Amino acid sequence: MNPLQYYLYQPEWELSPHQIEAFEALFASTPAGGWIDYQLAAPKWQFLSYLCRSKDLVLHGSQNLEIEVVEPRQALDVKAYSNQNAIYAAADGIWVIYYAIIDRQNFSPLSLFNACFNLQISPEVHQGPYYFFSLTHSALIRKPWCDGAIYILPRATFEQEPAQSMMGAKIVFPHWISPQAARPAAKLLVHPEDFPFLAQVHGHDDEKLAQLAAANPNGYPWPEAWVS
Repeated sequence: MNPLQYYLYQPEWELSPHQIEAFEALFASTPAGGWIDYQLAAPKWQFLSYLCRSKDLVLHGSQNLEIEVVEPRQALDVKAYSNQNAIYAAADGIWVIYYAIIDRQNFSPLSLFNACFNLQISPEVHQGPYYFFSLTHSALIRKPWCDGAIYILPRATFEQEPAQSMMGAKIVFPHWISPQAARPAAKLLVHPEDFPFLAQVHGHDDEKLAQLAAANPNGYPWPEAWVS
């Protein structure tokens, strides 16, 4: 079995000099900590990914549109790295939009099961990003989507999740955490239609997923738990 068969691949994109100039001008014209007035034709995820590639920035997604300072919060996750009291951020524009557009306050139960990573085959050869998205099926069928905010944060206090190895390749996660509060450099409003994989989100059975993960930790992403 090829484990990559379960993952989505980032749509191909290449920015022209004109697009890069437009991205730079838009970010430079936004007041510190202010909302970005996004009127460009390029998808928002490309703009966000570009900022992470070109500047020392990371991204935090939230349904709260009124955050002035992003504070660390205790996460609840079976993975030790993702179970800390910290700010969780991404350096990938697609992944962070997913976290911003899920209405967790009004849909319960709702658990998230997802991944985003790059494969480093050698120092010169990279593949990805690859994605996987799943949430509780009973919530998914009710379309738990909402508008959200992407908080663009300075990367100075953040550390990247350590890489892992799989099948002779290095798995690199665009996942960053910080134990310190951070004031946004800017923020961007996003909508469900800004997420390019909205129709590819799986639905899972929470109880069955927990049972499969406990019985076979190496069976990720446990497709037997999928309902849709």
